[in-house]
Amino acid sequence: MAGLLQALVGASEKAAHIARLCRREQPLFQLLVAEKTGDDRNRRFLQDFKTLADVLIQEVIKHDLGKEFPELQGHIHGEESNEFSNGQGETVTVRVCATPGDTAALLLSVLEPAQDAAELLAAAVHRDVALGDAELAGVALHVPPGDLAIWIDPIDSTNEYIGGREDVAPVDGIAPGGLRSALVLIGAYDRQTGCPVLGVINEPFFRRDPLTRRWQGRYHWGVAYGDTRLCSLSPPPLRPAPCVVLSRAEGAAVRGALGPLCGDHLRFAAGAGYKMLCVILGL
Repeated sequence: MAGLLQALVGASEKAAHIARLCRREQPLFQLLVAEKTGDDRNRRFLQDFKTLADVLIQEVIKHDLGKEFPELQGHIHGEESNEFSNGQGETVTVRVCATPGDTAALLLSVLEPAQDAAELLAAAVHRDVALGDAELAGVALHVPPGDLAIWIDPIDSTNEYIGGREDVAPVDGIAPGGLRSALVLIGAYDRQTGCPVLGVINEPFFRRDPLTRRWQGRYHWGVAYGDTRLCSLSPPPLRPAPCVVLSRAEGAAVRGALGPLCGDHLRFAAGAGYKMLCVILGL
C-alpha cells in the first residue's frame, strides 16, 4: 500500500497544480463557473457552485489512480458529478482522454473559444508529478489496494475557492476564509468495514511567494491500519485551554454553549476539511 499512498499524494499534487492554474488565469476562471442545482445543491448555502476545476480534478484523480491500480476501478468515488454545462447549455461529460490533444478538444467544448486555456489545462492533466519526498518514499505498508475504495473531495470549501480572497488575515494562525481554506482531500477506506485507512490533505494555497506572488502549496498524509499509525506531522503540543473552530453560520445557541468551555478561544473558518486541518495542526 506504500505505492498507493505515494500515488494519492502525487494525485493531490497534480490536483493542487490544476487548482492554482485555474485561479491564476482569471479570464479562464470566469468561464469555469456553473451553478449547482437540484440534487447537487448544498442545503447549507443559499447559492452554491461547482467549477470545472472541481470536476476536472476529480476525474484526473480517478483516471490516474485507476490506471496505476486497476483493482480500484469502479471503487473511486467523488463528491462531484462529472457533467458540466457549457455556455451553449450543452452537457459535457468531463473525463481524461488518451492524449493531451484529445483532452484539450473535450475541454474546448466547455471553454470555446479559449483554445489556449483548454490546451493549458490538458497539459496540466497529463503532466507527470515527481514528489521527491524521502520520508514518503520510505513508508512500507502491505495492504492490497483491492481491499480499498477511494473518496475524493476535489476542492473542499468551493465557495471560498470561487470567491478567491487572497489576503484574509489569519487569527492565531487560522484563516477565517479565503483561498487558504480551499483544500484537496483524498481518503482510502476498507471496502468491507468502511473504516478509513489513509488520507491526504493538500493545501494548494498555503502561501504566496514574495517575489513571484504565485501561490505555493503543501500536503499532509496519515495512515491508520491495524496497529500501524503513521503521519507526516508530529502531534501538536497540548494547549492550556481548548480552542474551538466553527463556521460563521453557527447560531447563537451553539456559540453560547461553547463559550464557557473555550472562553475567548472561539475561532471561525470555512470548510470542514480546513477546520479538521486546524485541529490536526493544533492551531
